[in-house]
Amino acid sequence: RAYVAECRDYPNGAGPDGAVNSTIRLLEDLDGDGVPDRSTLFADKLSFATSVACWRGGILVAAPPDILFLKDTDGDGRADVREVVLTGFKRGVSDSLVNGLRFHLDGRIHAANGGNGGVIRSSRWKGVDLERGPVDLRNHDFAFQPDTGTVDLTTQSSGGFGLVFDDYGRKFTTYNINHIQHCPLPRRYAEHYEGLSTELLTVGISDHGEMSRIFPVSEAQTRPNHPEQAGHFSAAGGMGYLGSGRWPSPFYGSVLVGDVVGNLVHRDQLRDTIAGLEASRGTNELTREFLASRDPDFRPVAMESGPDGALYVVAMQRKVIEHPDYIPAAVRAGMDLRAGSDRGRIYRLAPRSGFPPVKVNLGKLKNAELVALLAHDDQWWRITAQRLLVERRATDASAALRALAADPRIPLGRLHALWTLNDLGECT
Repeated sequence: RAYVAECRDYPNGAGPDGAVNSTIRLLEDLDGDGVPDRSTLFADKLSFATSVACWRGGILVAAPPDILFLKDTDGDGRADVREVVLTGFKRGVSDSLVNGLRFHLDGRIHAANGGNGGVIRSSRWKGVDLERGPVDLRNHDFAFQPDTGTVDLTTQSSGGFGLVFDDYGRKFTTYNINHIQHCPLPRRYAEHYEGLSTELLTVGISDHGEMSRIFPVSEAQTRPNHPEQAGHFSAAGGMGYLGSGRWPSPFYGSVLVGDVVGNLVHRDQLRDTIAGLEASRGTNELTREFLASRDPDFRPVAMESGPDGALYVVAMQRKVIEHPDYIPAAVRAGMDLRAGSDRGRIYRLAPRSGFPPVKVNLGKLKNAELVALLAHDDQWWRITAQRLLVERRATDASAALRALAADPRIPLGRLHALWTLNDLGECT
């Protein structure tokens, strides 16, 4: 099953009066052939839905001014539970909305600010959290615990659309013209050192320029307000991570980022240097992109790895991708700003050898079986197993987790086991 956010509101609301009507679609593969057979409207009347993450048998949805929890409890494929987890996110320019919901090793959901910010509060706050009061995001990304609504600022926000973590939980974000940025030090550590500005904790790591040269195969387009950006990253957004060991080297471990103006997906390989992480083009992609389309309506905005190891690329099909605020009025008058709002595509990418589809239901596994999956070769399996253990508060798995954490043969398994013990309050 896949939950898909359809941001029908882009760019100024779904109707002439600015009314919102983003939706979430539930796609289901019923016969196991890897292709969805059924599409159900899981939820509608959402505000600018930008991101979805699984939690406790339902989903969390970034739909500013809120982050919502939606769940189907009667099995009809439609959400009958709809709760506000956090509220207070600003609704400004639509490519600067809160986005990028992802479960992290630390047991929390992380998200990208996007640039609009907001003063965040939650009805779930109890005791000390209520006394702390609202959290002003300003220019920071954040993490939260969905069950309690507790919010913490993490790192300076790139102000972009997209957020991924590598196998070791290292965070990468993007911005229109600075396509790959790394957050080497969490804010909570920097605050211990007087004079160390938290504004320096998100840095560009591309070795081929911040506003890097790109190589589209579609007809060249020029942004009305930034003609100097033609042929370079000008609308980087939507990120992915190739975290499946089934991908051959050098693809495994790559960070991906789309450019919706260039109709392409760019790939960076990561390497450690004495100065920190550095992102480089692959040797076979020095003058071409990982994925590029001749279709001018191909607008890649999200990339997710599946349990089968394949990469799923989500693309809008909008004719106009520039935000109306940045288009001269005389030019804007002749445009259909919502052309393509009723369409979108999902592409499944795999090596030529192919990945067979898999049928998965980790929710039915016992805690001991989930612990074993923390040593899986694929990030999707490890992070999903850890999330389920955290949701279940699986303290009965402590002994198995400690055994895995002590096994030097499985570095990533040890990492997930240690973090899971920490998330469960079992570290002493």
